[in-house]
Amino acid sequence: MLMFLYVGCAIGYLPSKVHSKFALGFAGIFVVISALISAIGLTFYADVKLTMISAEVVPFLILAIGVDNIFLISRAERQIPDHVIDPSDRIAFAMKEIGPSIFVAAFCEAIAFFIGMQTDIPALSSFCLVAGLAVITDFIFQITIFLPCLALDKRRIEDNRMDVFCCFRASERKPARPDIVRKYFNSYYVPFVFKKSTKIVAIAITFCLLVIGGFSTVKILRGLNQ
Repeated sequence: MLMFLYVGCAIGYLPSKVHSKFALGFAGIFVVISALISAIGLTFYADVKLTMISAEVVPFLILAIGVDNIFLISRAERQIPDHVIDPSDRIAFAMKEIGPSIFVAAFCEAIAFFIGMQTDIPALSSFCLVAGLAVITDFIFQITIFLPCLALDKRRIEDNRMDVFCCFRASERKPARPDIVRKYFNSYYVPFVFKKSTKIVAIAITFCLLVIGGFSTVKILRGLNQ
């Protein structure tokens, strides 16, 4: 529920009745949950036991990957010039830019997990199988379910219909507000990052973390509960 609220607030424009995107956020979370259920079902079909590691870790892993793709696709569509009006064309141009990156990322993640299945630890092998299948199904559902939902949401906005309660039209048409996050990043965060003092502090913190991490490796306990 918290992730649904976060996604709806992050990809939309609050407090607009039309330009908020809670319905699209719900569709994105539904896609992630469907991918997870499909992956677990395929695992059971392959007669592989679901371990506690898979049940407790994979949902959060796939949720993070799925939500990240939602943000990337929504952001790419938002960057398409306004003279491209048709929602299908806007999504096509957006996927032309961001689609290859999403595909390559999903492909590499799935390959990495499937290679991890070669381990002799049963719990880790099961985790890698579920995670790899979940990454693949999430990518498939993103391009077959979320993209059509995004197109429908764009048509809803063009028709000046309310978010969630799309059967009702808003009383007046208002443009979407400027992107506040991008505005503050360009005005404050980027200049702060490029300061010489910020670079020095960042390098010092990174070096300290590397040293602490290196000395802490001797205390790592190997092994799994299952």
